[in-house]
Amino acid sequence: MSASRLRPGPRRWAAYYRWTADRPPRELLLRTLDHIDWEGRGRRRRSAVELGFGAGTDTLELLRRGWEVLAIDGQEAAAKFLAGRVPARRRPLLTTLVAPMEGLELPPTDLVYASFSLPFCAPERFPELWATIGRALRPGGHFAGQLFGDRDEWNGQRPMTFHSRRQVEALGRGFRVELLRETEEAGRSFDGPKAWHFFDMILEKPARTRS
Repeated sequence: MSASRLRPGPRRWAAYYRWTADRPPRELLLRTLDHIDWEGRGRRRRSAVELGFGAGTDTLELLRRGWEVLAIDGQEAAAKFLAGRVPARRRPLLTTLVAPMEGLELPPTDLVYASFSLPFCAPERFPELWATIGRALRPGGHFAGQLFGDRDEWNGQRPMTFHSRRQVEALGRGFRVELLRETEEAGRSFDGPKAWHFFDMILEKPARTRS
């Protein structure tokens, strides 16, 4: 695999966003939102932080449901692509930030959503990022996203973060685990055929209990 395929530039990112823009919102996001919306009827407007929003399809679904969204991505091309997709009436609900996910301090939020983005965190920075996510979640808030497994084809090829099942289970300690689903399958990536190994997770931060 060439270095250009490992380190995509702005043009390649733009092509990737066009390639993914027509997909529907991810099942994991819909499952999470349906659960939270049902629980949150009559409460204040919900807020979400999305890490690595890419083409913005899932961002648009959050906005459509009336969520306030802080959408974060490391690529300026992602922000420009998303800006062209957001309906004018939804724009007041959206804040975008172009920044790497490492080293951020996130605001208090009801949902941290990370669709296939956390694996792109530098391995040595992942514990810090995971702790940041936990701190940002309000009591009763949720994390939803994916982690790459240690048998993923990219493990050893790319400077990314991969986890064994035991490590993933350890990350869920202190949360209420609503979903931990492991998938191994032959599929495709933007680069072509790929052997995938990943974990879908929905975690709930426990609400404060009275002493």
